Amino acid sequence: MPILSLAAAQRLIVSHSPSLAAEAVPLCEAAGRIAAQAIKAVRPVPDFARSAMDGYAVNSRNLTAGAEQVALQVTGEIAAGTTYLPRLAGKSAIAIMTGGALPPGANQVVPFERCRREEKVVLVNSPPQPGAFLRARGADLAAGQPIVRAGARIETQHLPLLAESGLAQVSVVTRPELAIICTGSELLNTADTPETGQIIGGNRFLLAALIRGAGATTRDLGLVADDCARIVATLKEALHGPSQGVITTGGMGPGNYDLLPQAFAELGIAPLYTALAVRPGRSTMLGLYQGKPIFALPGPPPAVFLLFHELVLPALRAMQGQRRPLPPLRRAILTTPIQLKKTGLLNLKGAVAGLNGKTLTVRPARKNEAANAIIHLPANRKHLPAGKDVSLRLCTTDF
Repeated sequence: MPILSLAAAQRLIVSHSPSLAAEAVPLCEAAGRIAAQAIKAVRPVPDFARSAMDGYAVNSRNLTAGAEQVALQVTGEIAAGTTYLPRLAGKSAIAIMTGGALPPGANQVVPFERCRREEKVVLVNSPPQPGAFLRARGADLAAGQPIVRAGARIETQHLPLLAESGLAQVSVVTRPELAIICTGSELLNTADTPETGQIIGGNRFLLAALIRGAGATTRDLGLVADDCARIVATLKEALHGPSQGVITTGGMGPGNYDLLPQAFAELGIAPLYTALAVRPGRSTMLGLYQGKPIFALPGPPPAVFLLFHELVLPALRAMQGQRRPLPPLRRAILTTPIQLKKTGLLNLKGAVAGLNGKTLTVRPARKNEAANAIIHLPANRKHLPAGKDVSLRLCTTDF
């Protein structure tokens, strides 16, 4: 089987990750979900003309453009939430609070600070400005106007508009679930005390957090020793369960205990690829079982982090109907030099990106430093100096 480029593998992954079905969720659970169809306003926002200031509702015909004050009789008051609206008649004014509905007969609000109240009369020195200090009906949204497009993430800022426009629930794409299997006889649970040669298995926690951050859910099938029969049994449990896909770590090198290819063969899983022209990730594999993707990744957590963003995340986004499951690479200025030990393959390196004014900058992440980007280093370059323009994949939406 030929070794695929990273880009070819990504296209293959997206093409085998069909969008899941839609479900209706209440508005309180909608943030972070992906809209299954365009979500449109049921009614205008605002649904009625309302005051944008504390002041007086007036008719602009009763005001003058000059410096002369106009005396208007105050005939009532409207607070926010008042539903009985007296008609403004003759040369009068009605006190109105911010958010109060504009009464019939009024077409303008004059703020308190532009008036002087004398008992039941208000003296107004403000020019006629129909529509002044008002939020007109439909000023924010017309009925039927889209609020969230299909395939877009519903953000927290959308929720007030969705609620005010008359939506109690919305249609979103069902959350995909990935089963997690971490292989390796050296791996222990967090409650165990490792002896020499053993380590606590951390990939299950890393993957669970990354998958949840992608809007999906997880099924942790635990740690599995390097025993082909046990790996096959756990894979079978995952593949016949409710999960839409499986992700494994470990067991993907050329060693005697790297058993994932053998487990794939015993289950009749035909790999779509068995190696990629990328470091880390040369030893990685993707299979399909009854439409479910199985991602077999290497064991080191830094490699798992990098390959999740490049291989697994596009699948989760495609399953949720996102229009751009793999956003394009960005360009950034390298602020520190990079020296590579090996060339010949595309190199991925965890990095820290930031903004210097309007310029996106990046440097390799230090040991134990959280990366928010992945630098894509060309296969034919061993040394990249500071100031070099490089390609990167952002792992955050902060930029």
